[in-house]
Amino acid sequence: MSITHSIRLAPKPSSIPSIHAKACGTGRPSTRRAGRAPHANSAGAACGFTLLELMMTIAIVAIFAGIGVPSFTRTIANHRVHAAGSDLQTALWRTRSEAIRLNRDVTLQPASSETGWEGGWVALPAGATETLLSGDALKGVTLSGGPASVVYRASGRARSGTATFEIASKQDRDAPKRCLRIDPSGQPMLSDGGC
Repeated sequence: MSITHSIRLAPKPSSIPSIHAKACGTGRPSTRRAGRAPHANSAGAACGFTLLELMMTIAIVAIFAGIGVPSFTRTIANHRVHAAGSDLQTALWRTRSEAIRLNRDVTLQPASSETGWEGGWVALPAGATETLLSGDALKGVTLSGGPASVVYRASGRARSGTATFEIASKQDRDAPKRCLRIDPSGQPMLSDGGC
């Protein structure tokens, strides 16, 4: 008993290169079966986006932007409050160090009496006109409290004793505040939250 099997191989379809695919920017010709007309869903037959696809993409981008922009605004407000607090603390530390180094009083005061501490600050040694350090105007924050000036003695202690500055955001009222306190020894201490 012999069993014979016959295997029939299907002929390979002839391939016709499509010039349309090169025009769409794929860089290589696509192939399609001979005798069949291309339709809109075949690969390489249609290029670009449909109006529906474009509208869906714009809608998705708008949703993500609507979610992301408020949190990004809060992040910027938080950064400005932290940066302003750190800048003022650094200025107070440097003023205290200069008073100890020069062995005389050094005053840190607003650069302009009209804008107050928000307009920047300068440090001046007693009896001299040269500026030891200066700070730029603060952007997007308010500074409340604090004395008209902070005078450090040669011992490093603040002449006025203690003082507090509260730093808050102008744009976002709900953004966290920071509090800068000058303790009796003259050291500026920065903490989160209002004063």
